[in-house]
Parts: sequence; structure tokens; C-alpha cells
Amino acid sequence: MISQRMGRLLSAVGALLLIGGLFLTWYHIDRANGFVENATGFDTFTRLRLVILAGAVVLLISAIVAQTQPVLIVRTLVGVVLGILILRRIVFPPDIADPVKSQFGVFVGLVGAICAVLGGIVDTSREVAERYPEMAFWRPSAGELPAGEPPPRQRFAQRPHDPNASGGVVDSTAEEVR
Repeated sequence: MISQRMGRLLSAVGALLLIGGLFLTWYHIDRANGFVENATGFDTFTRLRLVILAGAVVLLISAIVAQTQPVLIVRTLVGVVLGILILRRIVFPPDIADPVKSQFGVFVGLVGAICAVLGGIVDTSREVAERYPEMAFWRPSAGELPAGEPPPRQRFAQRPHDPNASGGVVDSTAEEVR
């Protein structure tokens, strides 16, 4: 069974990776004179760094507060949005005159966003499994009987309706109601 803290932990680790990844080298820029310049995510993107920092704070707060359905949805969506923004920077690095190569820091940020998404998904799936146990594929169905047991026997044998019989047995058919 998945721990109740696993999703929160994944999201919190993802938030810390996002923050830490900003201060690592995201790009190597090969200048024309042979000089290689390193650029961190924090130095390179003025607006994206604010979005990543704000998203990381939201992820940390969502890992601490009560885990309601809106909190889980927000946590997952923040991770998806941050992941898309960082992935865009991997696929399309900054366009400058000198060649730019993606480095370790941008991938740390992407892993942080993926952890945040997985944390939201883990908690959401756990909540669904608790609310609807029949949907949990790893658990046996709640209504299944074990194989080999006979059906329960009837306590009383069914008798044909005899209006003249007086045995204390009431047969509730339409003939009695007149």
C-alpha cells in the first residue's frame, strides 16, 4: 500500500529541486573568442525564475495543508505547468548569436516538476482508491466470495399456497388481500 505521505513527500522534494535547480548551471554559452560562459536559470530568465519560485512555494504549501481534492488538483497542475515551461527551455534554449547547450541545472528543474506531478497523482489515486475501493486494481473486490463456497441455504422450505392451512405461516400473496 502506498504511504499517505508519499505524494506530499514527492511534491516537497520536487519543489526543493525546482528551487535548487534555478541556482545550478542551465546553459553553457560558447563565445566567439573561445570563452565558455555558464548561465544559471536564476540569471537567465527574469520572469521564469519568479514563476518557478512561486510554483515551488505553492507546492510546498500544498504538501503541508489538508489534502482536499482542490489542493491535489492544484498541486498536479502546478507541476504540469512548470514542467512544460522548463521542457520548453530544454527544447528551445535562449536564441542568441553564440551556440547554447543545455546543462545539468535545467534537467534538475525538470525532474523537480515531474516529482511534483507524480506527488499530486499519487495522492489523487490513493484518495480515489479509498473512496471507491472497487477501482483499486491491486486490491481484491470487496463483494467477491471466495471460490468453492456453496450459496447460503434457505431456512424454510417453500410451500404451495393453501388458504385453509393454519400453521402460523403467512403467505403474502394478492389472494389474501381482499
